[in-house]
Amino acid sequence: MKSKHEEHALALSVWESEGGAPDSSGQLYQYGRRFEGDGTYTIHHVFTGEKVRIGSWTMEGLNAKNAARALQVLNTLQGASD
Repeated sequence: MKSKHEEHALALSVWESEGGAPDSSGQLYQYGRRFEGDGTYTIHHVFTGEKVRIGSWTMEGLNAKNAARALQVLNTLQGASD
């Protein structure tokens, strides 16, 4: 049985191989991570504060490594659009 963190890492890998975050609006987004009281991280949109969703997965409960990886992918995609 895989741990929650292993499932997150797998989901991030699949997501990266499929092209990353969808952005059909043409707008550029900036994402950040928020440290939660339970010791996990949540990825959110820095302007709205909304949690990032990839399909049915809300990007919360992440460990530090997976949160950093998700941010790198999200913010790199933003830079590639500039």
